[in-house]
This record gives sequence, C-alpha cells and structure tokens, in this order.
Amino acid sequence: MKEEKVAPVIACIIFNSDAILLNTETIIISVLLDKAEEYGLNIELDDAVWLFSEKGIEQNIIQLKNLFDISVPDDFEEELRKKIYEELRHGLDAKEGVREMLEMMKVPFCVLSNTPREEIEFNLRLTNLLHFFKPEEIFTTCEMENQDPNAELYLKAAKKMGYKPEQCAVIADSIIGAKNVLEEGFTLYGLTNGFNEKEMAEMGAVVLEEIKELSNFLKIA
Repeated sequence: MKEEKVAPVIACIIFNSDAILLNTETIIISVLLDKAEEYGLNIELDDAVWLFSEKGIEQNIIQLKNLFDISVPDDFEEELRKKIYEELRHGLDAKEGVREMLEMMKVPFCVLSNTPREEIEFNLRLTNLLHFFKPEEIFTTCEMENQDPNAELYLKAAKKMGYKPEQCAVIADSIIGAKNVLEEGFTLYGLTNGFNEKEMAEMGAVVLEEIKELSNFLKIA
C-alpha cells in the first residue's frame, strides 16, 4: 500500500518577493512585448514568459535590447524603463485570490525582496496589501551587507519572526530565489511560470500553479 504524504505543519510563511503576491511580471512582459512589436520583432507569449521570467526589470530591458538586429535610440533603455514603471503605477494589483488568502491566514507571514523597502511598501500600499504587513515583517537585501541570492535573508526573516527554518515554508517564484533554502531546513513551495515546473520539482519544491492554491497544500487558514 502506497504511503500517503502528510503536509508539514507550518508555523510561519515567508513569501520570497512581493511579486509573488502582485501581477508585476504580467505587466512587465506586456510592456516588453509591445516594445518588441514596435521595432518589428514579434515574440510569442510563451517565448516571452520563458525569456523574461525570473529576471529583474533592468535585466529584461537589456535582454530585449540584445534581441534586436537593428540599432535602437540612445534613450531606448531609459524610455522603456519609464514605460514599465508608468504601467506598473496604473495597473499593479494583487493576484487573484491573494487578498482573500492573506485575510484568512492564521499563521504569521512576512515578505522578502531585493528591492528597496520604500519600493516594496509603495507597491503593497498601491494594491491595498500593506496593512497585512507590519514594518518588521518586510525584509530586503538592500538592508544587508550580502545582497547575493542565498539563504541568509531567509534565516534572518525566520529568526526575526521567532521561528526555526524547519517551522517555516518559503514560497518562491524562481529557481534563483529558492536556492539553498532546502539545505537550511525550510519547506519550499514553488510558484511555477509554466517553464520551470520540472526544475522546481527536481529541486525538491512542492509546485504551485497559482498562489491561491497555497491554502490547499498547507494548514494555514
């Protein structure tokens, strides 16, 4: 008889970026696709997700620029950057089910990011999610000496929240963002973009297709 896996008892949730909760990536990819088309480059949506997921805005701007066979204006990067932030300002919102999930949470949770605290708080305030997070429940690599993607920030967050790694679940949306957390004893849940599902599973993550599925896997609500 096959033994049924029992979901771990989790006492604390660590979201590895505010983008896990928001539609940030959808907006950025949409702007990049529009800009590519403007310069005569047609990129299929699936290809765009593969090309531009798991990267920051600056990386994606350079990535798109390098795809062109033609010269682009000197202000190409600056104008594209402005357009991305303009669209984020007007279209940023919580992903489907996120607000309801946070309202139902019965365990403590926090959010990590590699962007400045002011930017995280601005995004969360813009999407009416900031009231879910106290200042001490927002952690950023910008306030640490070592800003490389490793487990240091996760360990700091767990300790500040009052829990050991094995009591915490990390919710990550990228392979890079999830690196090393399993070795430290965290339980890992990976939010897939459709292309990294196999890598996440092989790494040892429980794979989620949508963030709202989280409450189905864990006793968190």
